[in-house]
Amino acid sequence: MKRKIAVFGNGWSDEYVLNALEGIKKCAVENDVDVYFFITYSSYDRQDANSQGEVNILNLAHLKEYDGVLLLGNTLNNAGELDILRNRIQKEKVPAVCLEYEVEGIDCICTDNYSGMYELCEHVLSEHDVKRVAYVSGSKGNKENEERLRALRDVLKKHRLSLSEEDIICGEWSYYTIQQILPNWLEQYQMPDAIICANDVMAMGTITVLSHLGYEVPGDVIVTGFDNIGSSRTYVPSLTTVDRKWDERSYDGFKHLLDLIDGKPKQGIKSYPSTLMVRESCGCEVPEAVKKEQLKTINRVYTIPIERTLFDWHLTGLDEATTGRASIEAIHDGLADFFEHSMTTYEGDTFCICIDESFVDSIYESTEPRCLDYSDEMHVLYARRDKKTMPYHKIKTSYIFPIFADPEEKGNVYIIAPLHSFSSVIGYTVFKNHFPVLDTYFLYSWLRHLRTGLMRSRQNIIMENMNQKLNELSIMDELSGLLNRKGYERKGIPLLEQIKKEEKTALMMVVDINHMKMINDRYGHLQGDLAIRLVAKAIKETIPAEWYGIRYGGDEFVVIGENVFIDDGTIIKNQLCKAVESEAKSLMLPFKLSVSVGSVLMDPKKDVALDEYFSLADTAMYEMKKNVHKEADKPKKDVTF
Repeated sequence: MKRKIAVFGNGWSDEYVLNALEGIKKCAVENDVDVYFFITYSSYDRQDANSQGEVNILNLAHLKEYDGVLLLGNTLNNAGELDILRNRIQKEKVPAVCLEYEVEGIDCICTDNYSGMYELCEHVLSEHDVKRVAYVSGSKGNKENEERLRALRDVLKKHRLSLSEEDIICGEWSYYTIQQILPNWLEQYQMPDAIICANDVMAMGTITVLSHLGYEVPGDVIVTGFDNIGSSRTYVPSLTTVDRKWDERSYDGFKHLLDLIDGKPKQGIKSYPSTLMVRESCGCEVPEAVKKEQLKTINRVYTIPIERTLFDWHLTGLDEATTGRASIEAIHDGLADFFEHSMTTYEGDTFCICIDESFVDSIYESTEPRCLDYSDEMHVLYARRDKKTMPYHKIKTSYIFPIFADPEEKGNVYIIAPLHSFSSVIGYTVFKNHFPVLDTYFLYSWLRHLRTGLMRSRQNIIMENMNQKLNELSIMDELSGLLNRKGYERKGIPLLEQIKKEEKTALMMVVDINHMKMINDRYGHLQGDLAIRLVAKAIKETIPAEWYGIRYGGDEFVVIGENVFIDDGTIIKNQLCKAVESEAKSLMLPFKLSVSVGSVLMDPKKDVALDEYFSLADTAMYEMKKNVHKEADKPKKDVTF
């Protein structure tokens, strides 16, 4: 049986994740291992119900079902994911490796943050005569950030310089955070000679702020980054940064995990050196290869808005496919139509949308979706295999992906992302071997649009069901539980018309309780109500399921349906009368309960109005009632003992 590896990471580090998956995929193919990549979009600035909804995806992965676990450790610190996973790994005793982050008891394959940052800082201070430095840091307490900061301090110390606390700017690894706080910092403090950033994202955010304020990089101030993401090469000016060879490290980490699974010894922490990449932002000449990449990016100034527009159209289509549907099946049909006609397939050729059973139950049973873990079964709301839509169906949640892979396929990578509304579980999505879905946060936007559409449809279906229940109540007789006069008009008459349209014979029966006035006068209206309920019960238990029973008024009932009997209705008439008597006998009523019944066959070939048929059945009923009353009026014979 194929080995399965669970991989965990955070999608906000999209470029790192994409590079890491390339290395993981390469090793997985070479060793014929399937990879299940569980991704979250938790963030530092949203420690709320939304983070709970994101982190819940960890509960989908039952680690004992996997041969090993690979952690993209430096991405899993936003909402305590790393601590959760470490505890589970230790509990299940499953082989595990962590990339780029040291975790107690778990082997680590990482890039040395210190060596590359030391080399970068030494270059900036030695080659560009820098005297004062500001540092844009990641989150406080983060080990990678602390190592990079330590390297900077050591280089400054070597050059008999220092870094003051006021020159440490906390950017939280974020492009947007640094844009918000840097202008205020520049108003308070003098511009340094260089701004050393803990990652490329914050470096590009820093350059953007400086450009808006009229400063030039590197003319007025040097700015450097760390990570060597693709944008760092094509950005203008291109970033002097540190390369970590993410694809190679992830390959090494995955291979070491397979070695552990095969019984080879643990090795603790294995660190590889990082490397300085010198470019324009420190004032050095940019390499020719980088210039070519920059030109390609500049040429995309025209195509990017078009791509963005197509992307927006795609998301709008996804909204329309899911919003305002009247049932779960209708949502499936909407998605099927959308993906069949979509101009571009951002999702790849094989993917699925799975909806938790508790979410479906919340729609039809007026309950709340679960907020933790997942149900035992999933509704496959939509699945596409090799560009073909699969039917709506259900699977066991433990299967995760409803589409079985070809045995000849090697090294499949399944990207699994949570679907939720704040802390409420909706389900999850799976994409097979399609890494572009992670690029430029496409998946995050896609998930937001999908969940919004599903929540709107959920509300729409709930409202439709409520309206339907109200309509049902409005046509039901409260005392008897049968249809009322309005129900006869809305359901009974259409049934009779349909039977006639199909050229079949219908049967109409009029039922009336005998001696109802005497029951009310002598025994009270509560006993009268009981008589009505008992007759209604007998009607419901006697007539075929497709028929309708109607309380037409007072103690009079109408029964209609297709004539499935071999006679003119005598069989069901006798059955009904016996059922009423049986009900009365079983309860030992203080009065005799019986009914009179008149019936009429409705010939589809005859042009007779419904009112006329009703009159005929009513007349037949009264004929029976006359006989009942005659019997009741006969004098009783004296009995002599």
